Amino acid sequence: MPDSIISLRNVGLWYEKGKPMEVKALKGVTLDIERGDYVAFFGSSGCGKTTMLYAISGIDHFQEGQITINNKDISTLTNQELAIFRQTGIGIVFQQFNLVPSLTVLKNVALPMLFVGISSEKADSEAAKLLDRLNLSEYAHRYPFELSGGQQQRVGIARALANDPPIIIADEPLGNLDSVNAKKVLEFLKELNEKDGRTIIMVTHEAWSLRDVKTIYHMKDGSITEIEHISPKTLNDSITSHLNKQLSSVSEPSTTPIVVPPSQVKKEDTKINNIGDFDDVLGDDIASHQIANSQLSGYSLDEIDRFENFVKNRFFNIIDKNEFNKLMVKPFKENGLGLRGKKAEKVSSHVEDVIERRKNMRALRRLMSKNPETDISAEIQNLRNWMVDGYTRELTSDELKSIDQIVADRIRNYISKDKVVELLGLTKNKSGAGLSFRASQIFAEKLELVLEGILVNNNVQQEVKQESSDLKKI
Repeated sequence: MPDSIISLRNVGLWYEKGKPMEVKALKGVTLDIERGDYVAFFGSSGCGKTTMLYAISGIDHFQEGQITINNKDISTLTNQELAIFRQTGIGIVFQQFNLVPSLTVLKNVALPMLFVGISSEKADSEAAKLLDRLNLSEYAHRYPFELSGGQQQRVGIARALANDPPIIIADEPLGNLDSVNAKKVLEFLKELNEKDGRTIIMVTHEAWSLRDVKTIYHMKDGSITEIEHISPKTLNDSITSHLNKQLSSVSEPSTTPIVVPPSQVKKEDTKINNIGDFDDVLGDDIASHQIANSQLSGYSLDEIDRFENFVKNRFFNIIDKNEFNKLMVKPFKENGLGLRGKKAEKVSSHVEDVIERRKNMRALRRLMSKNPETDISAEIQNLRNWMVDGYTRELTSDELKSIDQIVADRIRNYISKDKVVELLGLTKNKSGAGLSFRASQIFAEKLELVLEGILVNNNVQQEVKQESSDLKKI
């Protein structure tokens, strides 16, 4: 018989039960997760997948049914026992990292061990071992704000491993990462599953993140609609099928507004043929996320989420420029975004600018793959001018030359995004551009919008494999 580590029987969970705003987030869910499986709860925003994760981890209390983990009915646990269970029975990796900003990296990883009574010295010692195995030792005494998003997420994984739990739960763990770091995290999760034998449970709404998953639980409106078992033979067909469904689907207005009839979708523009196309999809998806969060800073999560879906549909050519512009000004209650006047024009112009530049960069990549010595000086200057547009201080010719060299090195993928920020901020006598830290960040972020997911070469892929291989020692 299968060795189930998690069993759910007719689980129902309400928010605001008995009140006018009552929502039933899980509806009679029954399933079994086998020990050592790599599972994904997959579906659009609002389908109940995160609620499922919170129910399994004991964060949210379900009102119907039974959840058994390692033969223990978690509904019978006291609050104190639930807290211990969450510290030892499962490790949780959050999308927002959830690191304690006032603690160093070492102390963040050690914290779960202190909660279960391990001495401070022992916890620090074990935390140091985890950081070493995850190639993070050099950051042990830094604070979270001094790390990149990818580094913070890896610290989050180290923290999740602190008390050696048999189950790792990852809640949209790739949502705030660039394409290189997203791949690293996927490699880490794969290693934890295949080398450690840990059970991995991931919540995701992105098809590209399913590449190493063995079992997919499709969710809609709080229910499991389909269970899909993936084998190496069916992996390519399954993932490409999900990608193509995402690119050409029309979601319900409650989550992603209807934007265009499926019959009008240009299939040749949106079809993904094989896993080799994932980099382009992943890059566009992450760029869409970055645009949504930067352009609508201060807006509600619903507005940002809706805008991100509009941008994705525009990136993948599911809607044209005119339709996108209409959706920007259409009232929110009518499934638009409800922006006004100059704000709508500015946002639309920015999106079209990024789309065009990404298209040009893909063409440049194809040229460079055929002839690495291709003269790209004109493209470098054009991209640099776009990066610095709006900067109030006039840049000197030496500063512009330094920026051009940094852009060239990034286009050729000789340096990372983090290195771009560092070099832009270094003084000119150290081969930098001498910019402020804030200006360096802004310029680097604009550059990455154009390059995200496009400049992936064997060196970066080898780096991913090398860093993930550290987990074999865990």
